[in-house]
Amino acid sequence: MSRHGSARVVLAGAAIVATAALAGCGGVPKGTKPDVPGENAGGTAAAAATSRLSSTTPLTTRQSAVAAGSFAKANSIPFPVAVGNTWVYQTQAGGQTGRTTNRIVAAGPSSAGYRVTVSSTTDVGGSASTVVPVYTFYPDGTIGYPVPRVSGVPGTGVAIRWPDAAGLASGKIYRSVVHTQGGTAQVTVQGTGTASVHVPAGTYRASVVLTTIYAQGQTVEVTIWIAQGIGPVKTEVLVRAPGGTGLTTNELLSFTKAVSAIGDGS
Repeated sequence: MSRHGSARVVLAGAAIVATAALAGCGGVPKGTKPDVPGENAGGTAAAAATSRLSSTTPLTTRQSAVAAGSFAKANSIPFPVAVGNTWVYQTQAGGQTGRTTNRIVAAGPSSAGYRVTVSSTTDVGGSASTVVPVYTFYPDGTIGYPVPRVSGVPGTGVAIRWPDAAGLASGKIYRSVVHTQGGTAQVTVQGTGTASVHVPAGTYRASVVLTTIYAQGQTVEVTIWIAQGIGPVKTEVLVRAPGGTGLTTNELLSFTKAVSAIGDGS
């Protein structure tokens, strides 16, 4: 089932979404640009470390109040959010190699939080496609985070909810149930510590986040390595289905900061 491996990755790609709202304190103030550790002084990391998930959230495990020191601060904001920031990845899928280019095209406040729109074009085997996912940074520090679109898994085009930095740092498993076109899917999100990772752009100390989706007899595992001040430097999407398995890998070739941040809401 090599076609199952043909995921289109958008920093982490286009996606499935958790339906229930989260509440809490701390994190990113509503409608304001989130601070990126390593780029901005102060910021929201300390507030995020003390935030709580509401008792109404579908996530079954509560986060700890203090982030573990072994988890990089980058995950309070998983990538720098200036309009024009561009990431180029080497993409391998189905035995073929190509490129994925992600560029932030819009960023600014919304009624829910701070929204960041990314244009992502993947060209593998001479077949190019573009998706435009939207990331939302909520006031409680949680993130509406897209995961890769995978062939055969319904419900793509929206996003799941990541816990805040402290929740990821705790190493706890956060569980939610999402609605898809074919029924429901079980989703888990977990920070798994830090690791040294080597990609074409260099060697980085990165925080690792594992998202697992169980839907219609398939399991999709999305592992993301996030370097502070840069964002995802590597992404692996492993699909296990009755017909076999498929793996898509994205490794960073280059990250270019925008010369001007006009339009990023700052």
